[in-house]
Amino acid sequence: MQSLKAAILRHWPLRLLVFLVARPKRVLWDFLFPLVDFLRFRRSVVTFRGALKTVDPRAGAGRPGLLIVAGWAMNAEWCQLWAMLGAVYQARGQQVYALTTRQQPIQNLYFRLFGIALLYLEDIDFRGAEVPVDIRRQIDALAAFDDVKAFEIDGVPFGKMALSTYTRQRATGIMDIADEKARQEVRRWLIYLYQVFVTARIYYQSRGIGMTFFTEVFMEEYGSLYYAALKDGLNIVRFAGTVRDDAVVVQHLTPESDRTHFSSISEASWARILPIRDLAMVREGVEQNFRDRYGDKWGLSARNQPNTRIVPVAEARAALGVPEGRKIAVAYSHILYDTLFFNGEDIFQNYADWLVRTVKAACANPAIDWFIKVHPSNLWRGELEYYHGGKYEEVRLIEEHIGVLPPHVRLVYPDTPFSPYTWLELADVGITVRGTSGIELGALGKTVVTAGTGRYESAGFSINPQTVEEYLDVLAALPDIPAPDAEQRRRGLLFAYATFCMKPFTLDFLVPVTRTGKKRIFSSDDLVFLGSPSLGAGVPASIEAFVEWSYRAQEIDFLSCWPAQAAADAN
Repeated sequence: MQSLKAAILRHWPLRLLVFLVARPKRVLWDFLFPLVDFLRFRRSVVTFRGALKTVDPRAGAGRPGLLIVAGWAMNAEWCQLWAMLGAVYQARGQQVYALTTRQQPIQNLYFRLFGIALLYLEDIDFRGAEVPVDIRRQIDALAAFDDVKAFEIDGVPFGKMALSTYTRQRATGIMDIADEKARQEVRRWLIYLYQVFVTARIYYQSRGIGMTFFTEVFMEEYGSLYYAALKDGLNIVRFAGTVRDDAVVVQHLTPESDRTHFSSISEASWARILPIRDLAMVREGVEQNFRDRYGDKWGLSARNQPNTRIVPVAEARAALGVPEGRKIAVAYSHILYDTLFFNGEDIFQNYADWLVRTVKAACANPAIDWFIKVHPSNLWRGELEYYHGGKYEEVRLIEEHIGVLPPHVRLVYPDTPFSPYTWLELADVGITVRGTSGIELGALGKTVVTAGTGRYESAGFSINPQTVEEYLDVLAALPDIPAPDAEQRRRGLLFAYATFCMKPFTLDFLVPVTRTGKKRIFSSDDLVFLGSPSLGAGVPASIEAFVEWSYRAQEIDFLSCWPAQAAADAN
């Protein structure tokens, strides 16, 4: 019986046959519809595959191999994009691999389409790596949350990765490390993450890997795979999604940019952007971005704001019962359990602790009206019903730690009738750890208070307390804090332009479409790509620009859309 079960798990045709009988709907959604999307994609990239023949096979000769870390259950859109990009490196003469799993046969077809070699996670014996006795003793001795969080080996934050993995898998921002079951699971993750790290370093060397593509970089195996590459000085390109259907963000991860947000701006880039004085194009670009992201142009942003509308501030104030002249503070909740601890350092223990302490501070300050905005992704992520029985994690925490809120503190649920843009305009003060809302508010000239690093705390437009005590003092003094001055407003606008207009890598060689079987983009895997009809006889210039940037491993940001003045100054 065990051998039959193992055979079924190893071979996807057998799994398909079993599921076809036992779970026909799963076969439809997990195999047949994705297969239709692959066939559509294959037809759409015929021209591109022909264009690869025009690439000089000596262009990348002598460069080390590229490893695309697809991993487990990767969304098709990433496999489509990486397969096309990987094909260009391969045409240039580099060896390209995709690290994947046998359990995602359709996603693997995208890499096979371009002849990219597949490596399987199942074939790597991570758990066979030896863990020294002294490291096991250190892990066994970890008894407090802060001790686990601070646990590192040679600068690798294994403790933060283990806690991040634990909380993400349970969709909760709170964990009780004093609970023996939780502590043992975290310890198991610590051991495993160390084993993956050790094994990955040997694996990269044995395969001649010198360059890697990642999207996940901090949880489960991905974190250790990433840090193994970082420690050995590999050229690391990280990809992340945006609210645009037709763009992603890429950055080089280096010792300098490690644990910075993917949409952060490096010191070198900001030094080039900051001198810009002609703000006409900058302002126009930011305003257009706001119109697009808070309109219906992109499915990835529209899913966060269904059935909402932009209303004048006066109308919104009247509807909320806030008189003209009374200040409004909006605290923007983060996803309380997702990718904790990677993006910089928090002054609170975690996002959940920050939220509870912020709401308590709001309750103690009736001089202004406070709105606690529940993260809009609760609408589509699915954890609400699966993990929390229909109750938002934010609400559960507030009920448990605070109870009934006073009249001057109110929750804003994701089904609010007001557009997120209306809430940005309503706010006199925005409070966040490091959220995108802080960038948007900065562009609008609003006061921004942060509670963590790793994104825009050095850009010069936000208030950035360094301790919990300082943060709480700032919140207590909000009624008297002056509005940002002209230079802060200029910096806020420039940073928003850099983030929203310059950072995105526009995928002009692809067309975003809704996956087969879906009518609209609701979750992230509802988006897939087709090759653009505009693909010509050569490799698109945008891909060529990306590839050339990717070789410059110390150039952290991939930027475009430079204002004319800045472009001239840079030459």
